[in-house]
Amino acid sequence: MLKQYCIAITTLLMLAFSVKATETQILYIYHDKPPYVIDLESQKGLYFDLAKLINAVQKDVRVEVRFVPRKRLDKQLERQTFQGFILGVNPAWFDDRKKQKYLWSSPLMYDTDEFVSHIDQPFEYYHPSSLYGNQVGAIAGYYYRHLDQGMEQSNIQRVNVNSEEALLEIVLKKRVSIAIVSRSTTEYLIAKNGWKRVFHFSQNPHETYFRAILAPKSSVSDFEALQLVLDSKPFKKQLVKLLKSYHLVY
Repeated sequence: MLKQYCIAITTLLMLAFSVKATETQILYIYHDKPPYVIDLESQKGLYFDLAKLINAVQKDVRVEVRFVPRKRLDKQLERQTFQGFILGVNPAWFDDRKKQKYLWSSPLMYDTDEFVSHIDQPFEYYHPSSLYGNQVGAIAGYYYRHLDQGMEQSNIQRVNVNSEEALLEIVLKKRVSIAIVSRSTTEYLIAKNGWKRVFHFSQNPHETYFRAILAPKSSVSDFEALQLVLDSKPFKKQLVKLLKSYHLVY
């Protein structure tokens, strides 16, 4: 009887451990733009492929991508009720340049926010004063260091739209002189819409940055398990190939 009891307890413990080991962790995203998110409903894009890659190279950590507006994430982080991870973000965007407020993974990819202008009216950025007197296209709610600091000092008109594709369209129609758009998104939309030899990139970009994964400090054990996967040779090898397919670098 005692032997059967011990076997039953051991079995339950093994089952409990198995369930815990394969518990799905949520990778929250709030950027809904290509190539990171090409189609949210059909779960198409780099972020979804990245989650598939994490799941494919091992069996202990399972992840799933879920879109949530940035304001909701900010509220949960502020109230310390957030559970999970945030994918594709940078410490500067969460007022954590010193990486002291949250846990941060190693960089997963690099991108550049470019000053994009029409080829007929090419713009070159040298200093915040280069923007003076211009209409600059930007995404509503986004913070752009050089643009927003310049607006405080001079007559720069910020024109807000809701997507990167809309930004490039207003540059194409010459409704603004300049727009700030990520290089990866611009390259994707140029290929998608056949916009070859239409846009000019300033030799000096707005900003170059990396994208990583954020986790609250209450998720240390889950975060460390995920970081082990990100540091593994099989993951890194496949990540390089995945990023190249989206014209990005590791």
